[in-house]
Amino acid sequence: MYLYLSITFVSVSAIVTAEFKSPKIGIVGAGIGGASAGYFLSELVPGADITVFEKGEVGGRLATVEVDGRQYESGGAIIHAANRYMVEYLDLCGFNKRTPPSDESFTLHKNGEIVFKEWGYSLVDKARMAWKYGLRTLLKLQTFFSNVLTSFLTIYDKLESGVGYSTVAELLGAMETVSGDSDILDLTKMSLRNKLDTLDIDNLVVEELVTVATKFNYGQLPDTVHAFVGAVGLIGFDKQLWAVEGGNYRVAQCALEMSKSKVVRGEVKEVKNSEGSFVVKYSTEQSFDILTEQFDLVIIAAPLTSDKTSLSVLPSSQVFPGSYHTTVATIVRGELIPEGIGYSDNSTSTPNNFYLSNNYPMWSVEKLTPVDYNPAEDQNIPSVYKLFSSHPLSSAELSTMFTTTQSVSSTSWLAYPSYSVADDLASFQLSPGLFYTSRIEWAASAMEMSVISARNVANLAAEYLTSKDNREPDHSDVSDGSKTEL
Repeated sequence: MYLYLSITFVSVSAIVTAEFKSPKIGIVGAGIGGASAGYFLSELVPGADITVFEKGEVGGRLATVEVDGRQYESGGAIIHAANRYMVEYLDLCGFNKRTPPSDESFTLHKNGEIVFKEWGYSLVDKARMAWKYGLRTLLKLQTFFSNVLTSFLTIYDKLESGVGYSTVAELLGAMETVSGDSDILDLTKMSLRNKLDTLDIDNLVVEELVTVATKFNYGQLPDTVHAFVGAVGLIGFDKQLWAVEGGNYRVAQCALEMSKSKVVRGEVKEVKNSEGSFVVKYSTEQSFDILTEQFDLVIIAAPLTSDKTSLSVLPSSQVFPGSYHTTVATIVRGELIPEGIGYSDNSTSTPNNFYLSNNYPMWSVEKLTPVDYNPAEDQNIPSVYKLFSSHPLSSAELSTMFTTTQSVSSTSWLAYPSYSVADDLASFQLSPGLFYTSRIEWAASAMEMSVISARNVANLAAEYLTSKDNREPDHSDVSDGSKTEL
């Protein structure tokens, strides 16, 4: 998701004083949330000794796959123009926005028929959409998600002043409400459909346009997602979307580099509270031995639901309710059969296709351009498509959609929480000195949300280190990889 950063850390009141020297900080996970937490803490706590543990690739769910020597997004692919932190990373890292393809038109398919297809002319398509769905209804829908975005943007100045919110609910509650609209926190307690019913949004709009937003972004329908995450999905309708040239994962890499953290390629098995500090047990790529290291503070930047991890946090009676649902991204290089994805002939196909019913095994088919796409040079790029589905697509299913298939790459993600109106909006702090950034995903899962959570947790962590008893023993010389056999 979506949202802009003016990073002015020297004025932040939570900066740790020089009395607490070189605290050791451990971060579990090097996705965009963990990497950003490391970066923010390196600014807020100068001289901190930061170690980041990552068992996979830096960037986590921001990932690419290679097709014929070029990289294509297979994970988190789009960023909104209002994403304040992600926009600021462009300047901090010296990155550019990727040039979008010239044609980004879409078609909506329902029950084997085309219910709306853009022609590729912005003003004409807006007029056609208003004619089909009703201008008044569309304006009410736009007002709803625009007001949510306006409220959301008020959190940035508060975070950058050094405020840290204890819970996700408190963070959402701190977003200033646009006059006359629901509080952001209240939106998490009702389904998107129920909220849109109160706004008198026509059912056809919900069944078609709104369903596209929730199904494509979160794999769920408007009846089941809460209204806040639904609004996050709808914000992309304004088409102010972009991606990082070279791949979105580069932002996580850059944040990690700027943090000057030590990166340990390994899997954390256990985090244990030990008399005011924390013992992290982990294995590495090079050895099955269990290593231990002691830290003054630990941030867990990876989901702790039972379906996502076997990491133990001890001692703890913490419960992490809910689960993530599967999204399969299938990248295909091949020639598309338009009739196989719902068209009657070649002349009617568009680069983006969304499916509102179960007539097809996938819920979207999108033509891709490489992450380093340059329209001046890429005149004859190969035909590469990304298909989202809830299950792996079989060769028989793909053969009905593609001819001369040259390559197929499938990635199964536990990408998003299964949202409801009773989601986990509890504490960012599991115990004093032990923080959890991924709690934010139950409000909405998006790149910007992860960075916001990282900043909030960094503020909380800096405050914790400031108030920590300076007479505690210095553990900086303990452990650095002591072994116990399995």
